[in-house]
Formats: sequence, C-alpha cells, structure tokens
Amino acid sequence: MTQSQLDRAVALATGESVHTVRHLGFGLLPGPAGDLEPEDLRLAVDCPFCGHACALADGRDGLPAMAECRSCDVCYEYAVNEVYAAGSAALAAGPAVRAVIWT
Repeated sequence: MTQSQLDRAVALATGESVHTVRHLGFGLLPGPAGDLEPEDLRLAVDCPFCGHACALADGRDGLPAMAECRSCDVCYEYAVNEVYAAGSAALAAGPAVRAVIWT
C-alpha cells in the first residue's frame, strides 16, 4: 500500500478530505521482513467487531460473499477494498492494526 492509497482509504472511511488526512500524518506501520513466500500469503479482511484478521476461504470461484470470524463466531459482509494480503502468522495473531497516526 502506498502513502497515497492509505490517505485515500482513511479519507473515504472517515469522511475527511485527503488534504486533511495528509495534514494529520497517517502513516504505514513497519511490517514484517519481506521474507514471506507467496504460499505463506492469504487474502484477509478485518472483523468489524473484534478487529482480528480473518482469512478468506481459498475458493477457486473468486472471493466468498461473506467472511467469517471464528473469534466472534459470526459471518459478515465486506467490501472488496477491505481485502488485503496477510501472512499466516498475522492471521493467528491478535487484532490487526495496520496504520498509525503521527501527531
């Protein structure tokens, strides 16, 4: 994700202008070292209730209509722009946090 993509995503989610979001100083958190192999990556979305990263089913017919959070025992709809690639370790970890505000 580039800084511009992050700014646009935050602006869309908050209803603020991209200029305001840039002024507030959102930034990407440093991720794990780039030593993940392609087979280690899974498509994921964040649970809107607990924030955990939830893997999407590896269907061959495209993305599933609903995501499932096993922690909350709930299925939920998601938007395609909420999907991201996550390593297996991130899916097993706690709530996902991928951005930080620098003030």
